[in-house]
Amino acid sequence: MPQNKFPNMFQRKALDLINDLIPLSESVFFLVEPDMHHRGAVVYKSGSDIEKQYEATYRKMDPLSPERFSHTDDRVVTLDSQMSPHLLKQTIYYQEFMVPNNHRYVADMFFRNNGRIIAALSMLREEEMGNYTADELKLLCKLQPFLEYSLNAVYLPHRNAERSSITDKYALTERELDVLELLLSGSSNKEIAGDLGLGLATVKTHLHHIFQKVSVQSRSELVARVLLDLQA
Repeated sequence: MPQNKFPNMFQRKALDLINDLIPLSESVFFLVEPDMHHRGAVVYKSGSDIEKQYEATYRKMDPLSPERFSHTDDRVVTLDSQMSPHLLKQTIYYQEFMVPNNHRYVADMFFRNNGRIIAALSMLREEEMGNYTADELKLLCKLQPFLEYSLNAVYLPHRNAERSSITDKYALTERELDVLELLLSGSSNKEIAGDLGLGLATVKTHLHHIFQKVSVQSRSELVARVLLDLQA
């Protein structure tokens, strides 16, 4: 399998598609754990530490946090539909997270499997870009079923099979698999740390353990070994 196809190309292509269809300043496509924590986030035009900030401090303050919609069938939701602008601007979430990151208008698309939210795509706009129009939201609602089907029928089964294969062979932990996936997709240690909400030293420790388990000495040797295993 070519390196640039592993592991999150579907998320990246989905973000490319969304950004081609409607103007956005930033966007993020992340997987959602049963405990509602984020995993496997792919960012588009965002700073590398934005996901780390969000997950560490601001997720529970977010009016569009997936856990708030776990018992609904909402597909696309805007921030302004959940809270008036007047109240929003008084919140710590807005003042300490949204304003420093130049966010104002947000629309989130949720993806489910058997009723449970398993992923979300967050679309962000700066103040001067204006709010989402009714036609834009209608387009996003039409696109959501296709992306949800692709996520459930193609991407996640393939991704899970690859993770299981590598786990069975090398006994990697879930977090080591997360680090390995991002390394295989070409991410630097700093980018891995930002995407996973880890410290740089922790990433280096995980990589050291992975090198030991796979019996390799370098990143290039690790990539070659694992891609060969996945092609077998």
